[in-house]
Amino acid sequence: MKTYDAFPEPIGDYTVGRTQMDFEYTTSDHSKRELTAFVYYPSDSSEGKNTSTYMFPEVYEMFNEQPLVTALKDVFSIDIKTQCYDDLALSGKEKRYPVLFYVCGGGGSPEWGTVICTDLASIGYGVVSIGHQNSTMYKRKDGRLFNVSKDFSDAILAFSEDPEMLALSGKMEMRPDDETAIEICRNVLTLPIIGNLTKYCELQAEDVRYIADYLYKLDSGELNSIFKGRLSLDIGMGIVGHSYGGPTTAIVCRDDDRFACGIGLDSGAFGLLDSDLKKPFLLLFCEPNYNMNAIIGANNSMETYYFSVDRVAHLDFCDIVFTSVNEELRGERDAMEMRNLVTDYTKNFFDHYILQKDTSVESLAYDGVDLIKKTSNE
Repeated sequence: MKTYDAFPEPIGDYTVGRTQMDFEYTTSDHSKRELTAFVYYPSDSSEGKNTSTYMFPEVYEMFNEQPLVTALKDVFSIDIKTQCYDDLALSGKEKRYPVLFYVCGGGGSPEWGTVICTDLASIGYGVVSIGHQNSTMYKRKDGRLFNVSKDFSDAILAFSEDPEMLALSGKMEMRPDDETAIEICRNVLTLPIIGNLTKYCELQAEDVRYIADYLYKLDSGELNSIFKGRLSLDIGMGIVGHSYGGPTTAIVCRDDDRFACGIGLDSGAFGLLDSDLKKPFLLLFCEPNYNMNAIIGANNSMETYYFSVDRVAHLDFCDIVFTSVNEELRGERDAMEMRNLVTDYTKNFFDHYILQKDTSVESLAYDGVDLIKKTSNE
């Protein structure tokens, strides 16, 4: 398989800065959360700096300690050159910049969205990627390491091994009719095993809302930073999540009116059984994933787009499309084509619904990418 020593050049004209922030807060259920986040943003110059380090070296050991992946060795490489730079000045080309959030998959790391976050920052967005306690792995600025918790791993494994879930998986068809897909999705979401998975999605959503609050403080100048008076928060924020991060994006859209729209990348609908998101939402996935999220469009009163992508694997929707060293984890599409595909759909969607540009995801043309459903229940 082809290997890469560098991520692709960003699609936009801005140089991309990256800064890391640590957070501690108390959740609504009174539990303590210690998070980290990477903020990717537009800049005018690399200031002569070297590119940011992709990931921290301890990640290999941490990844292999996870019960989720004990059978997988040599999954990915961190020896790759990024296209962003630490702690640059914010670009002076625009007075303010719109804001997006990225949510990585369960068991992953916030750096696994570096390519898409860098692309979006290079065209003028600020993008926040969070390390979520218990469900992801990360190294904080203070040096402490956080791995996936046993409880989260147990919840994922229990779901994947649940006899009722396995029986439903066996019934999932490629391109099912809407009624069949909605019924299967509803049956999945009413399984007793779903409760623990939903709990972690809701915690991640609370993390996002907390850091959104923090951004308002940065923009107002209540907290000192390069972002004082520079964030376009009044137009609404966007959020995109891969895999387990997808339901988190939908929960955020449903519960927080500061978010204008969201995207799920090969994700599901945990916690969304009877939810009207009231926000435009896009789902980009490989078959037969429609069965896992058909309920979203059935309930959403705003536009919901379902795009099916052929010849791809689940991890092709994140950085592993470039960093994988295990051929079995990859789909058949070229890594650059897959990056362009995901970035184009994401960019067009956010440009339309946040910046009100005359762009459309329906106008994009990629071989093997089909709009199988567009709903609006207004």
